[in-house]
Amino acid sequence: GSNLMEDAIELNRSAWNDIAERHKSVNADKIVANLRTTPTCYVDDVLKDELQKVLDENSSHATVAQFNCNNGREIISATKMGFSSGYGFDFSDEFIQQARFYADQSGAPCTFVNSDIYKIDNDFHGIADALFLTAGAMCWMPDLRHYFQKAATVLKDNGRLVLWETHPFLEMFKPDRNRLRDGDVDLRMHYPYFLNDPVLLDSGLDYYSNEIDDTHNMPLWYHHTLSAIFQAILDSDFAVEVFAEYEFDNSIGYRHVEEFVIRPPMSFILSAVKK
Repeated sequence: GSNLMEDAIELNRSAWNDIAERHKSVNADKIVANLRTTPTCYVDDVLKDELQKVLDENSSHATVAQFNCNNGREIISATKMGFSSGYGFDFSDEFIQQARFYADQSGAPCTFVNSDIYKIDNDFHGIADALFLTAGAMCWMPDLRHYFQKAATVLKDNGRLVLWETHPFLEMFKPDRNRLRDGDVDLRMHYPYFLNDPVLLDSGLDYYSNEIDDTHNMPLWYHHTLSAIFQAILDSDFAVEVFAEYEFDNSIGYRHVEEFVIRPPMSFILSAVKK
């Protein structure tokens, strides 16, 4: 049970820490420049619309948070929409360091917390008016119910939880770089939708250079069904207000799939209010 889960989280933390420097070397200058010229550029329009609701409801004193914030660029951009402060949580100390660097470079009022999401400290209870996650957050989380219960504790009453995530149907297909590596021209379903065990990602996490990386720790990837996502959110005392699906990729793993005429739903937004 929990020991296995902790082992999985530790394995994934190591894999992310291993790749942090490579991501930074590819992206750092560009991110700093983008945050200076177009501060909100790392928040997609679909997500922006949901976060804007929170700003509209709370005038200028709203706080925004992100789980699995990685290098912080999205929570920095979100904060720059007009939130008075931002909080980013991530289990990778290496990525949290990058996030602090980017916040410093862009003058963003963001606090970055290096923590396993399941173990976020009580100090952060009830701090946020909005909490969001983006593509590639839930797939590292073995236990969704516990995850959204943590989301509920970090949010204030009537706070808004927003998921801007990869559609679970899309995850039945290989990501572009694996599909192209394996010489598959067509889109074919590869993973079962109902996948009880995690998948060991043999291609690593270096999705910027598209190199297949088998020298580092191979992380464990969890597939969650739409029903599992909804049920975990409903069980955590949220009222779902918005759910919409899109036919474009909001990660960077499946951009080529957009070129297929017949393709699965690729991304979704879910917006829910804490009861």
